[in-house]
Amino acid sequence: MGNRSIIELVRCYGGPVSHAALDPTNSIFQDVDIEGLITYRVIKCCAVVFGDPVCAPEKKAFLLDAYTVYCNDNGWSIVYSAVSADMQIYAKSFGYASIEFAELMMTDPQQDPELGHQGHHLRQHLNFTRRAGVTVREYFGLTMPDTILEAKVELVCVNWLSKRQGFQMYLGRPRLFEHKSGRRWFVAEQAGSVIGMLSMLNISQLQSHNLINIVFSSSSAPLYTNELMVISTLAVLREEGSESVCLGIGPLSEFGEIHCCGGLSRFLSRNIYRLVNKVMGLQGRSVFWKKFNVTDIKPLYLIFNSPSIGLREINALFWAFNFSLT
Repeated sequence: MGNRSIIELVRCYGGPVSHAALDPTNSIFQDVDIEGLITYRVIKCCAVVFGDPVCAPEKKAFLLDAYTVYCNDNGWSIVYSAVSADMQIYAKSFGYASIEFAELMMTDPQQDPELGHQGHHLRQHLNFTRRAGVTVREYFGLTMPDTILEAKVELVCVNWLSKRQGFQMYLGRPRLFEHKSGRRWFVAEQAGSVIGMLSMLNISQLQSHNLINIVFSSSSAPLYTNELMVISTLAVLREEGSESVCLGIGPLSEFGEIHCCGGLSRFLSRNIYRLVNKVMGLQGRSVFWKKFNVTDIKPLYLIFNSPSIGLREINALFWAFNFSLT
């Protein structure tokens, strides 16, 4: 195994949810002969894995094989969540069940979403926010740290979390200024007060290298503050010559391809997902990101290390993603 730290591995080989490896409440699997890691959480004898193995592409299958042996020795079943098409190919070779449940959305910052007829409504919304006095600036937290500003952003985040209502599902507690290497921040302000923030990660393994991992604003912020932060970030990337940025994960309205599941498993999984989607409004995330000229979409999958899907695995997914009612 190499000498790179967990954060170095995540920045070099990570994907859209690999930052889960930096959450101390999750567990990390590593093999002495393979430089890389797998992030997981065990819920009632089911290991829920977050994303693809974080390692060189040619080492993925070897790390997965080692992890499978480790889980078998512990008597755990495995669910791989938010994994790429490469993982689905691996799953098919073993007869594992897989479900296409979401898409990874990317845009080209060189294409300004405000321009043209398609940008008319977005332009109107942003002008409303600008007239309200909202401005967005980049915070250089790595080279010019400002503990007072960071404390203000943390308070806004607490406010945002406390005001969310209804059914919730999330990967983990936001860690806004931990592990600063490879991160960028854009802060929204109004009349001298911090009202929101966008965080972006550098992930070398992604086609775009840039991943927007969180956007939030306070309950008192003007409408469309989040949109203004995204647009401002895209404008900076445009000036830098960037041609791609990953906007985030958007759940599908219906499950896509389902492979190697029995009829009952297909029926139950599709109907449970429809119910969850209806109750939680999962489509809201996709609708938000599609305002910004999505130029490329890649499928994401759930993979179960058996030909069938059991209630234990479904329950583990809910627990791993902090399903709750507030």
